[in-house]
Amino acid sequence: MRIKTPTAIQIQNAITSMWNGRMTVYGNKSVFNEVTKITEIENDVVLAKDIPCRISFKTISKVSEQDGAFKTAQEIKLFCAPEIEIAEGSRLVITQNDITNTYEKSGTPAMYTYHQEIILSLVEEWV
Repeated sequence: MRIKTPTAIQIQNAITSMWNGRMTVYGNKSVFNEVTKITEIENDVVLAKDIPCRISFKTISKVSEQDGAFKTAQEIKLFCAPEIEIAEGSRLVITQNDITNTYEKSGTPAMYTYHQEIILSLVEEWV
């Protein structure tokens, strides 16, 4: 009996079928000003919009009190296509399961053939 090996498209489809979130990536962009002839940095520009993704909460810790405020400690991992470039300091607005949160990139991506994984931090982490 011959075992059939899945094709690259079948593997990609299997991975992306689990991506039930959508993200918008915000960051800085260099723009050349024709009037002043100076390259300026525009902040908080949409760099990518409506990108399929998935977030996963790998470890969820107990709530701990620090400096009089309660802080949740959890590892948030983003899964998306490997061709999506998300620079350090980017802000991501991700909607998954009808819940929208704002995150920031806090790690170097782990690049794989069919996807990448990025550790995120919740922007509003103080409860």
